[in-house]
Amino acid sequence: MANKKIYFVISTALLFGLLTGCGTSTKTNGTNDRTKTENQKKEKVTAKFIPSLEIKEDTHDMTVKYAVKNISGKKQTLTFTNGLKADFIVYDQNGKKVKQYSDEVSATQATLEISLDNNKEVKQKFTISDLPNGQYKLEVFLNSKEEKGKTEAEFIVKNSLYTNGSGQYVGQMDPHTIEVNVDGNKTAFQLSDEAIKQLTSIKEGDQISFVYSEKESGQNTIERFFKESK
Repeated sequence: MANKKIYFVISTALLFGLLTGCGTSTKTNGTNDRTKTENQKKEKVTAKFIPSLEIKEDTHDMTVKYAVKNISGKKQTLTFTNGLKADFIVYDQNGKKVKQYSDEVSATQATLEISLDNNKEVKQKFTISDLPNGQYKLEVFLNSKEEKGKTEAEFIVKNSLYTNGSGQYVGQMDPHTIEVNVDGNKTAFQLSDEAIKQLTSIKEGDQISFVYSEKESGQNTIERFFKESK
């Protein structure tokens, strides 16, 4: 009689264990199914816009053609708040910012809205000048609330008329000319309109770096400054 009771207890325990194990397995599969479904939903999310970028060296300047295409399948509205549809930043091979479009042009307070049909593009063409020979990275993006359309590409300048220079700022000789101590030699440089504006933040004795061009007359002209710490 005792043996029958022991057998009944063991059988019951085994049956309970099997039922419990089946329940656990079913719960795990349910969790995996939900995760799989969520991942599938994420994969179905597609971009509304796709950017494109073309860079070409044209004589001594770089020509940039930038476009953002509406691929959403329906009309989209883009809102620009400062009058500039697109902007760009140029970085040198060390990752240092050397040029930005919005720093050189005047923005407005006017708001611009563009309705873009499916498969239509918003386009912008830039001309990048006064870059010395070397390797650079270009980053271009929209100034839109709804879409940035950011894209980037590397490019090489091979036929530049511009050169990097550096030295110690000695002083201003006239409204359009300054003197710079370059490797112990005091050298006169004329200034572009952009460089004249930048000069207000430079003090005598500052170490400066700049981009300059040499004119046919032999006179060097600083196109823009990059201020350095002492």
